[in-house]
Amino acid sequence: MSSKTTATKENKLSKAEIDERLGAGALARMATYRPDGMIHLTPIWYHWTGEVFQLTLGAGRIHLKNLAKDPRVSILIDEDPRMEEGIGAGAWAIMCRGNATLSQDEDLIRKATHAVLSGSLGKDDADQYAEPVMAEGRTIVTITPQDWLTWDYNKG
Repeated sequence: MSSKTTATKENKLSKAEIDERLGAGALARMATYRPDGMIHLTPIWYHWTGEVFQLTLGAGRIHLKNLAKDPRVSILIDEDPRMEEGIGAGAWAIMCRGNATLSQDEDLIRKATHAVLSGSLGKDDADQYAEPVMAEGRTIVTITPQDWLTWDYNKG
């Protein structure tokens, strides 16, 4: 376990480690900018393709309005078992900043929505939940990472 309490070169995650953790379907937190400059921050499910994040958002989501005006976005995926298991459990985080694009392409909406739901709920529940979710009207948000900050306190 590292004695560091911040990101360092020694505890940085490799591309393979990032891909492995992002592929596990953890809950993310996404931040966008409101028109008044304040941050809008919420938990969100995602799908990691190995290159981009895909999110499926319902028609009325504030993030969509924010991203239509300002595509800058930050996303954070982390785990900190120290609170339940003690300091020796370590913690890790993956944070990135990038720009988002919005898509109304029906094929992409169906494919990405099912991928997001499958990664978060499992395939069986995703199959059952997909149609009710689609009925809301969806937009796919694709986040292209530009800057990463990662750490794993069990490294180093």
